[in-house]
Amino acid sequence: MSRRYPGLGGMLKEMFRDNPEDYRDPEDIDRETEAEEAEQRDGEDPDEVVDYIPVGSEREKEELLNAEETLRDLRFGIVVLSIAVLPLAWFAEPHWKFPIGVLIGCVLALFLVQKMYQGISNALMMDPAGAVRYTRKQVALRYFMTFGVLALTMFLGGISMGAGAILASFMIKPAAYFQPWFRKLRLWCKGLFKRPA
Repeated sequence: MSRRYPGLGGMLKEMFRDNPEDYRDPEDIDRETEAEEAEQRDGEDPDEVVDYIPVGSEREKEELLNAEETLRDLRFGIVVLSIAVLPLAWFAEPHWKFPIGVLIGCVLALFLVQKMYQGISNALMMDPAGAVRYTRKQVALRYFMTFGVLALTMFLGGISMGAGAILASFMIKPAAYFQPWFRKLRLWCKGLFKRPA
């Protein structure tokens, strides 16, 4: 059964709907019902969380360190990819506006990644309904901020600066896809500048 596209108004209403049960997929509800029935039959809970990380444990510290390392990898990847698109300035007129746009887009992408990290960290501390509402509002805020910065850049600097900003701000996705490679590259670069003992 295909769904009709709700349009921008419908998407915004969906985004700010207060009850998280309202936007759930009927197939998800069916799966949950089946899981509950299986639990009653077998006496087991298929959704039971078995991997509990105690607060203040060594494992919690390791997980936090890994999350921070991943954030560093993403930042590094965004900067590297933004530098990689700078040669495209030769195809832009005037040439000097494109790198300024790339710089603006790179700063925007770094800011958005930091906001995503903070948003996820905050949402994990909330109850499910509050986390859904908070996450929706954070997503909407990031979209409006991105649109505002890119529109202002294009308005003030023209197509050349706007194209550079848009291109650099879209580097979040490839930086996330190639995060393991960027971790290796970042650690290799870090080793180059490390002073010998």
